[in-house]
Amino acid sequence: MTVQSLTLSDKSVRSFLDARDSRQDALAQVLSEGYSATLILSLNIPGAEKSPPGSAAIFFWMLGELSGCFPDLVTPPVIWDALGPCAIMGLDMDPVSAKSRCIALETSRPAARLIDLDVYSASGIQIDRARLDLPRRTCLVCDQSAVECIRSRRHSVNEVIGKAHELLAHFRA
Repeated sequence: MTVQSLTLSDKSVRSFLDARDSRQDALAQVLSEGYSATLILSLNIPGAEKSPPGSAAIFFWMLGELSGCFPDLVTPPVIWDALGPCAIMGLDMDPVSAKSRCIALETSRPAARLIDLDVYSASGIQIDRARLDLPRRTCLVCDQSAVECIRSRRHSVNEVIGKAHELLAHFRA
């Protein structure tokens, strides 16, 4: 398997930044609709290619898991941009409870490590793992904190991307 280079062109960087801005606008729209909690489903794919083979399948798998976990969830339109797929949805439930359910889904199987489920309160405050007295997410490659591995550059870019592709293998059919 060949792993792409992390080198990003100015055009790629701009498209990533534009996608982040567009997602922020979409989040603000859902937050303004008055839900108790807002949930964002996106992928956590390292490297420049944010939609490698298997990424659509894992995204839609998790969307199905969310529908089972949150029975009243209305499936939102999927945003597909330079950062990959994303769905933003409102929930009528306590945001801390919603985040707890999301963490259970994110840890339900190894490949779910590539899923990012962010939860916001009605006032726009992100409910993170620290708020639940939980440790930060672990690295894709080892069992250390992902943030620490990224900061210390403990693993090569190719090693991290390779691990993500390995986790996506089950979803490539």
